[in-house]
Amino acid sequence: MAQANREFLQALRWRSIGPNRGGRATAVTGLPNDPLVYYMGATGGGVWKTVNAGLTWTPVSDGYFNTGSVGSIAVSESDPNIVYVGMGEACLRSNLSHGDGVYKSTDGGRTWQNVGLRDTSQIGRVWVDPRDPKLVYVAAVGHPYGANPERGAFRSKDGGGTWQKILFINDKTGAVDLAVDPHDTRIMYAATWQVLRRPWDIYEFGPGAGIYKTTDGGDTWTQLRNGLPKSEMGKIGLAVSPVDPHRLWATIGGDEGGVYRSDDAGQTWQLVDGSFAMHSRQYYYGHIFADPEERDTVYTFSSKGFYKSTDAGQHWEQIRTPHSDYHGLWIDPRNNQRMVNANDGGVTVTFDGGRSWTPEDNQATAQFYTVRTDNDFPYHVYGAQQDNTTVMVSSASRPSDNEISAVGGGESGYVVPDPGDSNIVYAGAYWGLLTRYDRRTGLARNITVWPDFPGGRTGAQQKYRFQWTYPIAISPADPGTVYVAANVVFKSVNGGQSWIPISPDLTRDDKQHENGGRLEDVYDTVFTLAPSPLNKNLLWAGSDDGLIHMTRDGGKNWANVTPPALEPWTRINIIEASSHDPATAYVAANRYQLDDFRPYIYRTHDFGKTWTLIVGGIPQDTFVRTVRQDPANAKLLYAGTETGVYVSFDDGEQWYPLQLNLPIVPITDLTLKDGDLVASTQGRAFWILDDITPLEQMTDGRAAFPLQVFKPRPAYRMARGRSFGSSSPTAGMIINYYLAAAPSAPVKIAFLDADGTVINSFSSDSRPDNNRAQRSRFGESMSRGETVSAKAGLNRFIWDMRYADAEGIDGGTYLFGGSLRGPEVAPGQYHVRVTMGEQSQTQSFEIRREPRVPTTLRDYRQQVSFLLAVRDKLSAANHAINRLLKAQEEVQAALKNTGLDSAAAESGRQLNGEIERELHALYEPRFTGFDDQTLIYPLKLNNRIAALESYVGGDYPPTDEAQQVLAELSSELERVLAQVRVTLNRDLSGFHARVHSSATAQ
Repeated sequence: MAQANREFLQALRWRSIGPNRGGRATAVTGLPNDPLVYYMGATGGGVWKTVNAGLTWTPVSDGYFNTGSVGSIAVSESDPNIVYVGMGEACLRSNLSHGDGVYKSTDGGRTWQNVGLRDTSQIGRVWVDPRDPKLVYVAAVGHPYGANPERGAFRSKDGGGTWQKILFINDKTGAVDLAVDPHDTRIMYAATWQVLRRPWDIYEFGPGAGIYKTTDGGDTWTQLRNGLPKSEMGKIGLAVSPVDPHRLWATIGGDEGGVYRSDDAGQTWQLVDGSFAMHSRQYYYGHIFADPEERDTVYTFSSKGFYKSTDAGQHWEQIRTPHSDYHGLWIDPRNNQRMVNANDGGVTVTFDGGRSWTPEDNQATAQFYTVRTDNDFPYHVYGAQQDNTTVMVSSASRPSDNEISAVGGGESGYVVPDPGDSNIVYAGAYWGLLTRYDRRTGLARNITVWPDFPGGRTGAQQKYRFQWTYPIAISPADPGTVYVAANVVFKSVNGGQSWIPISPDLTRDDKQHENGGRLEDVYDTVFTLAPSPLNKNLLWAGSDDGLIHMTRDGGKNWANVTPPALEPWTRINIIEASSHDPATAYVAANRYQLDDFRPYIYRTHDFGKTWTLIVGGIPQDTFVRTVRQDPANAKLLYAGTETGVYVSFDDGEQWYPLQLNLPIVPITDLTLKDGDLVASTQGRAFWILDDITPLEQMTDGRAAFPLQVFKPRPAYRMARGRSFGSSSPTAGMIINYYLAAAPSAPVKIAFLDADGTVINSFSSDSRPDNNRAQRSRFGESMSRGETVSAKAGLNRFIWDMRYADAEGIDGGTYLFGGSLRGPEVAPGQYHVRVTMGEQSQTQSFEIRREPRVPTTLRDYRQQVSFLLAVRDKLSAANHAINRLLKAQEEVQAALKNTGLDSAAAESGRQLNGEIERELHALYEPRFTGFDDQTLIYPLKLNNRIAALESYVGGDYPPTDEAQQVLAELSSELERVLAQVRVTLNRDLSGFHARVHSSATAQ
């Protein structure tokens, strides 16, 4: 069954829509010998590489990595093809993702393999010896949410084949950084960190934190204490000056934290700056870097900025980059003006010491918390990007389009368009911020539910506790009602002018868990809301501390319907209220922030009276973030997990991977829109699985049929008049068909109009004709050649919704201002027929007019009729050209016969001249597709006819003048064709007779 489902899914493909805007990154490195090559690690999006100094970035770990969060990257100086990557970021914000050890590449990032330390979870530093690429060191923080033994400092002497734990404090303390004496690499310094993350707080200080030194490559270690804080320390970053290895730097978190310096290789330390700006929010930053050329120059990060000191830490200046919140820096050891920086907006390169930087809008690594869509055409996709703005992007976009619109709110919130008027968008952010944005005016109104600014207060000190990503929902059954939740549920029926609390506190209200968080850790909150699409009075609510409540009377009464098996403090991440049955709901819960990575999906069919755990097929170490039910098929479910997407065809009893070409990345949310599955990710922006109708129509008995053609969803004839080319990368009619086995006979696909007339056809055994090769008006290749696949399993063919092409010229057709393409069909009813041997199935489908276009059906039909006439005239001209070229070959071959008598030879020369004149009347043989050639050679009849296509493109009927030009060109063409007929039917026959007579006479 699993193999059958893999074959069934094989034709489906995810499509990235971006935006192409950088997201959080913590790992960067460069190559000392190549100023163009850099690597970066996203905190969810894997490893990326640039070979042009940051102008473009390419993901290189897709298909090899099993997790997406990157903590550190190290390239061997002695062999830059060898790259080591430590997985799992060590900047421990609340929504971090775990890693799975160390990956290694021996070919510059083209391929990778995991080389161990899989349970280290978060890696702060990987270091490879500059002279020996097999000698590798790793500083592993370990599990951030619980104790585990695989943490501390590790060493491999065989390139990752085996690992030795060389520094271990205890199972609650890991190593977060390493610094090495570049003059004697046996001398190393390690920073240890005792840290525990919980959903409600971070415990970042502990007795396990410290700085250790080895002088024998890690065999033995000594803790350094003299001059360092005596109180418990937090995260520590380390650096050794390459100019003077006795000069050490440390940035330390804690009550006595700040920037420390040692001038005697760590024997003694002094605090050089203990200001708040130097160590604020240390657990998220905590990095320091020594300049490779200047002893007194040092760089460090904190929540306040990117700082540089040129006087050994006495004074600091800020360096400005395209984005803030800094996590990684690599400085060229031979040129301190060349650096690459990782921050919450991506990765950026400088060649002038930070005065200018490369852009970060060329890396689709954004982290989104949720995803929603509107009812526009094409529909828009909405989300809030971590440490950036809210985003609205077209579902028809490509990542490189980067057409981003901010729609109010902030980095962490839900973004929900009004289903009745998509110009209105509700968007949230932390501390309960809520805006109502109007796309028409570009103005956002602050409609915060309880505008009592909570800054600096814990959740326990606030009247209402709003989560970092508190939920916003609009009732599908009552679109005028907006719901928002803190620890209670609020309702507004007037667009946020006023809010009514409609529930008691729906959390555990445990004050011990509410006294820690002041920002992203506010706890005991309602984390998800799910209004029923079928009953406006039915509303589900789930809390981050493990409770599920439901009201069936609009909030007057609430019932605790928490599954008995659900443990306390479990986060109810998403509740999905069924659109098929009001009694049915699905819950995606997780406990990863309690160090439990098992999947939890629950299902109820009786309003929460009973629940069933439905996780069969999902690996036991893969926690779930979201679950959704298909609106067209009640048994079809989708789940988003920490490492990908799963699908169930039987209401959750069994799950199968739906990963396909989607990179391994945390899936934060899913939604369904018009037959598409839309995903938000934590590190790779938005993705769309186009046209999931085969999944919706799949039946268990499909294997009994050799051929199954699924009913296509409606397609739209997209507007063409806005700019060059199509406005959508998915424009076309998608045809899905299932083959039980690979056929011996070719698969043929025919498209028919409403009357049953075939208007275009394709076959799996066809190949592009030479005469299809052509150049467009701008010179780029326009070679066609749609292919029909014939594999066992699901196959997909995308028809461009055009009639058959015009005949081309043998050997290649070159046109300027036109093409051989057949015209687009008019909106209406059509049929597709798929044939395989004696098996054949037909499905009807509809092509619709784009809603934004006012063109009438009559206008479309006029256009199609005109363009078909253009196509047929072009075919007639090119057909005549092909016949003339063949005749010319025959004549010229005969003229090479030395035995030909003089009369026959003269007749041939005259005939060849006539053919040449007629060819030049029909086309310009010297034109090969480059527009500048038109400054030399006048284009002839076939090109002038073909160019009429561009004058009647878009979505409009032909003008009167276009009709007149076609009539004139048709008349001129008919005159030439009449001459061609005489030439080919009379003159050519006469010449052949003379040749025959001449040969007979000999």
